[in-house]
Amino acid sequence: MSGIRIIGFVIRSVLMGMIAAVFLFIFFPELLKPITEPQLPVEPKPIITSYAEVLEKASDAVVNIRKFNIQEQQPTSNRLNVRVSGGSGVIISDLGYVVTNYHVVLQASELTVELKDGRTAIAQLVGFDAATDLAVLKIPLADVPYLIMSSNQRGSVGDIVFAIGYPFGAGQVSTMGMVSAIGEQFRLSEYEDFILADVITNPGNSGGALINANGDLLGIVSSRFSQAGISFAISTSLAMDVVEQIVTHGRVIRGWLGFSGRPPVDKAEVELYGESSYIISGISPNGPAAVAGLKLNDVLTKINGKTLTTIVDLQTAIASSKPGQKLTIEVIRDNKSLTLIAEASERPDSENISPSAINR
Repeated sequence: MSGIRIIGFVIRSVLMGMIAAVFLFIFFPELLKPITEPQLPVEPKPIITSYAEVLEKASDAVVNIRKFNIQEQQPTSNRLNVRVSGGSGVIISDLGYVVTNYHVVLQASELTVELKDGRTAIAQLVGFDAATDLAVLKIPLADVPYLIMSSNQRGSVGDIVFAIGYPFGAGQVSTMGMVSAIGEQFRLSEYEDFILADVITNPGNSGGALINANGDLLGIVSSRFSQAGISFAISTSLAMDVVEQIVTHGRVIRGWLGFSGRPPVDKAEVELYGESSYIISGISPNGPAAVAGLKLNDVLTKINGKTLTTIVDLQTAIASSKPGQKLTIEVIRDNKSLTLIAEASERPDSENISPSAINR
């Protein structure tokens, strides 16, 4: 009997518990909610309404460059014909080095640099690189403001950016926009790594600074290519190596093989050779590539064992090689794989080599 009583007690207890649970669920549902920590209110991020401090600091390092071009004196006149034009530049060192575009200083008889603080100096042309449209000047002034140029400052699509320069030489102007593209190939210059932004630039902005919202230098504006509301800037990733070589050697020393070509342009070529390939369309006579045995319509797939992801990879692999360095070139010819060895030479002046071989 005692066992039956215990079982009955248990059953009654379970039933009473279930009835109580149903009652609580119906009339006091809030008691069944899990206990959680109280949520602190999230403060909204402050809205930035001004970049005045960023621009004030960065703009001090952006200078106005005036180019004086003395023309030949006319036989019927006793006066010299002096043509004045200009652009912008960016001071990148407390030693007074200024980076600008090559086309800004091209054919200059004399160059002057005007700082925002009112100081003016005659500039020395340290060197230039027509292939990237960059030039370096030096001014004999102390305590100059400058922006740090770093090859690690890339930026991202969507970043807020500012272009600072001297459009039309009238005075310093800053315009705001957004990064639209990075690293695209437009074949606007022989070696390129452009940042595209929808900032407004005009003649005179060339050589000026493209900075981000923190005031970091991202690129050197080249308004020679800018149009329809889109501005181009040469990235500091590309400019840094060029500037260092100009300061060290007075010029840029690049490896050169002497060929040109193109990537696959249709589905059949992509399926046959792969996207990471380069079809040879021009070879410089007696150049390193010709000596190595490279032929028209060869399909280049690798250099020094590395697959070519982009044309920039190909340019970098060749340009960064030293004269005399041997490069392994893997190609496909008549559906057969071949390996060629080419010895890089120093890249000739771009103004003195044939168009068919100018890019590589």
